[in-house]
Amino acid sequence: MKATLKMIAQALGVHPSTVSRALSGKPGVSEEMRAKIISLAQEMGYLPDSRARSLRQGHTKIIGIVIPDMGNPFFSQAVSAMEKVLFPLEYSFFLCVTEEDSEKEKVLLENLVSYKVDGILAAPVDRVKNTKLYKEVQKRGIPVIFFDRRLVTIETPYAVIDNRGAVTTIVDYLWKKGHRTLGVITLHRESYTGMERLEAAIERAKELKIEIKPDWIKDGMSTETGAYKAALELFKGSELPTALFVCNNVMALGVLRALKELKVKVPEDMSLVTFDDSFWNQIFEPPVTCVAQDPEQLGMIAATMMLNRIRYPEKKLEGVVLKTRFIERASVKDLTKARG
Repeated sequence: MKATLKMIAQALGVHPSTVSRALSGKPGVSEEMRAKIISLAQEMGYLPDSRARSLRQGHTKIIGIVIPDMGNPFFSQAVSAMEKVLFPLEYSFFLCVTEEDSEKEKVLLENLVSYKVDGILAAPVDRVKNTKLYKEVQKRGIPVIFFDRRLVTIETPYAVIDNRGAVTTIVDYLWKKGHRTLGVITLHRESYTGMERLEAAIERAKELKIEIKPDWIKDGMSTETGAYKAALELFKGSELPTALFVCNNVMALGVLRALKELKVKVPEDMSLVTFDDSFWNQIFEPPVTCVAQDPEQLGMIAATMMLNRIRYPEKKLEGVVLKTRFIERASVKDLTKARG
């Protein structure tokens, strides 16, 4: 049987409120009685109902975290960093995985509201879908902080990556290496990151007169399997670009699998660059050129923003945009030398 305050009180012949004050460190209890109560509570295996206590105090000390893919190292590292910020302050979290499904995201958000979480950290599936629901969440007094992705329809604090700047760096690098044609394996197109990265690639390529034919843009659906299929589809074409830009690390795995299956050599037959760095970028032969994000920094900033929003709800918080780091490896062929 679970030990209760009442059981401890009866065993010691005191009122339950005395036991409660003793265990919570409040005044009004002699040190001798406090020591007896604590000792007996430990002996009986008493565990406080923190959820009930939190609800009485008007908060649950629980944060909802909404991500699209638990298998993506980027999100698992970001969540791990959030936990490092939240746990020391006695916050727990509910982790919700949408699997890039807006309808599932809707159900998960509704569940988080019903659990009366103190806040929601979210990487939304779509740039605009579920806008109404996110606004309703905020109307109920639950703060929302977006990370990695955001809704462009809501004025809410966010921590994201400088996607456009990073992609511009990649396209500029390819141009300097003599590439004038480019293919793109995109993320889920309606996501914030998907649209940002694709638009940036198309715009910068146009400025540099690098050709990106519509047939060279394939939707990898943000997944390894989706990117694998997209790469196979791309290589069915009679004309191919000289370089391929893959818009995240998980999709890079699918593309690398397709290239191996098709016996396409990198960079001899096709140059390859990716958004995100992962250990497989380093051990692949040749190692893959990329722009690297810092998911741990992103997660810590987002969690800190959430704590600030909870503590100081009236304080204005600005969006945070983090820079990436360009890593040159050996997956891009230098066509300027070939032409020379």
